[in-house]
This record gives sequence, structure tokens and C-alpha cells, in this order.
Amino acid sequence: MCLVGYILLAILILLILIIFFVPYGVDVIFSGDGLRLGVKAGPLRFWLFPKKPLTPRQQARAEKKKAKREAKKTAKAVKQEQEKKTGKVDAKEKVKPKRKLELDLILALLKMGAHAIRRFFRSFTVDFFQLHVNVASRDPYQTAMEYAYLCSAVEALPALCGNTIRVLRRDIQIGSDFLSEQPEFSGRITVTLQLFRLVHLAVAFGAEFIHWKITRRKEKPAADTERKDENGSEQDQ
Repeated sequence: MCLVGYILLAILILLILIIFFVPYGVDVIFSGDGLRLGVKAGPLRFWLFPKKPLTPRQQARAEKKKAKREAKKTAKAVKQEQEKKTGKVDAKEKVKPKRKLELDLILALLKMGAHAIRRFFRSFTVDFFQLHVNVASRDPYQTAMEYAYLCSAVEALPALCGNTIRVLRRDIQIGSDFLSEQPEFSGRITVTLQLFRLVHLAVAFGAEFIHWKITRRKEKPAADTERKDENGSEQDQ
């Protein structure tokens, strides 16, 4: 392989590593100004909500796309009506009989799903968690009680999460205002996940399912043999 080939291979490997190891995530901000939602890939962040107002050119494109979707939907509805009248049914639209799931398979899938959910919560990272609450109400006694309940809940939150969820940075501030009647709340959470962790989840789930299938195949002949022996002993008696 020539030098150019080695360089291209190195660049390809580097791109794959970047794609699989760069953290992808969601950034949610809530404050008095409203809700903001964004997605991030490494240092890049794109805000999805609130959306920026469309330019006249972008609005014209959006209207064209909407018109095309409506035309396709109308043509499909007309085609289905014609097929119903003529009695013809497209081969793709023929309903195939669904295979019934066995109880053992359902229980095994539920167990594997529980394991996958547990692994998923260990996989993602909370890069930043911010919570600013200023408790206030018309009744000072109610304000004091709500402040105490909220402080207790915040103190118990790390113990409930334990080692399951990793939180890199926290900014939690709980206060009370006995002169105001309206509480104030603002928060932010940034959650990220790397693609290689999703691949690990899929591989772990697949390995667990294959192990269950192999174990079940080994247990099935043994169960059939026991049944035959029982039937033979009953006939001898």
C-alpha cells in the first residue's frame, strides 16, 4: 500500500473514532423566558426550540414541501379507494399472520430489557445539572414548609441516584422569600452519550439473547426425554 493509502486509512480510522467517541446529547434550559431545547455534538450546539423565524425563501420551500406531501397523501387515498372498488389488494399491503410469542420468550425479553435499561442509565452522563428555586407563597407557614420539603428532597436526590447516574457538575440553590407571593424557578440539564456505549448496549443485549437461546435449546431435549420416560413408565404399569 502506498503512502497515500496509509494516510487515507489513518484519516478514516480517525473519523470513525471521532464519530464513536464524541459525546452527543441534549441541552434543556427552563427559566422565566421560557423553555429552550438544543442538541449538541462535542463542542457544537444547535438550538431547536424556540425556532428562529423563517426567511421568505425558507417559508416558500416549506410550503412547497407541504404541498408535495399533501399531493402524495391524496394520491395514495385515491389509489386505495380504487383498489377497494376493484377488489385488488397490493401484495405489500397483505396482512401476514402474526407469530404468537411464547411465555418463556416474553419473560426473557422483559428480563433482558430490564438489564438493558440499567446499563443505559449507567452509560449516559449528566454534564451539568442546575436548579435554582426561590420558594414563596401567600402564607409564610406554607413557604417555610415547602422550603423544608424541597431541601429534604434535594439532599436525598444524590442518594437515590447512587452510582447509577454520573453527574459531573451541579449548581443547586434553594432559597425562600417571605415577602413575595410568586415562586421563582429556573433549571438546566445537559445529558450526553457516546455512540460506542450504545454499541456496547446492543452487543450486551444480543449476547444475552443468544445465551438464552442456546440454554433453551439444551433444556428442551432434556425435557422431552423426561416426558418420554414418564409416558413409558406409565404404559409399563
